[in-house]
Amino acid sequence: MEKVAVMLSRSCEWLPMAGRWAYEPKLDGFRALLAVSEFGDVRLDSRRRKPLDRYFPEVIAAGRALPNGVVLDGELVGPVAGGVDFAALQHRLRAGAGRVAQLARQAPAVMIVFDVLSQGGQDLRPQPYDERRRYLEALLDERRPGLGLMPMTHDREAASAWLRDQPSGVEGVVAKKRDQRYRPGVRGWQKLKARRTADAVVGGVLGSLEQPGGLVLGRFERGRLRVAGRTGPLEPAAWAQLAPLLRRVSNGHPWPSRLPASRFGQIPGEEIDYVQVAPELVVEIEADTAFEQGRWRHATRFLRVRHDLVPTDVTAESA
Repeated sequence: MEKVAVMLSRSCEWLPMAGRWAYEPKLDGFRALLAVSEFGDVRLDSRRRKPLDRYFPEVIAAGRALPNGVVLDGELVGPVAGGVDFAALQHRLRAGAGRVAQLARQAPAVMIVFDVLSQGGQDLRPQPYDERRRYLEALLDERRPGLGLMPMTHDREAASAWLRDQPSGVEGVVAKKRDQRYRPGVRGWQKLKARRTADAVVGGVLGSLEQPGGLVLGRFERGRLRVAGRTGPLEPAAWAQLAPLLRRVSNGHPWPSRLPASRFGQIPGEEIDYVQVAPELVVEIEADTAFEQGRWRHATRFLRVRHDLVPTDVTAESA
């Protein structure tokens, strides 16, 4: 089985409406390809073509029930009551074989499929989206443990409800042209992320005070200020507003002088330098819905200073 590149999405500011579109929820999981060879061998790869077979044996077992020559594109999720748990997927990647087998029994993952690239050895990628969706619905017309069909609508208002209501585990909406072929490696779909505002305490600055790369954010939990994420790069006007309000400190800061990169959704094991500032300023930020274990996984966007709040107002319960 050749390794297949996936089609990608580019960010947009609103859901497209001119033309014929299909809308699907963007779930908080791992993008994956499930491929069954002409001989019945099953492989599960990440979007970067890394093998995931040993971490998700229950999905591999589901693949063995599929016809030979099938390649599916979808999202691996960790279902929990009322939504999905991204952290549960991450635990799999750090677990040994015995622990993986236990987790697969106790908290089985599911691959929610949104595209079929091949069936019976026939390459379906040149077919339009609508045609591929018909193939996919026929393939998954019966319930298969370990596999699910991604919801889809042609109704823009229904898709907007996913953004407005933000069901647990839904990060946003992906819009796909209904007459579009599957184009590996191309950002041909459009993705609008569900976002919300929140308050956070500024505990540091990435980069330098002269050239800030973003703010290091914190929130109080059980009386302690814990690292909760970061902002993206700051606009010059935003930094001009913030710089006079931040006071550099070298002693008595609640955090260590270097922070684990995993706190910012980056590679575990690495550490990041930052400038410590007195944790006395509260800001409002805009973030997507990827939030677990008390922190934002992706970079947030600075909106404004909250002069009406003090740091102890910002707790996990106030989010």
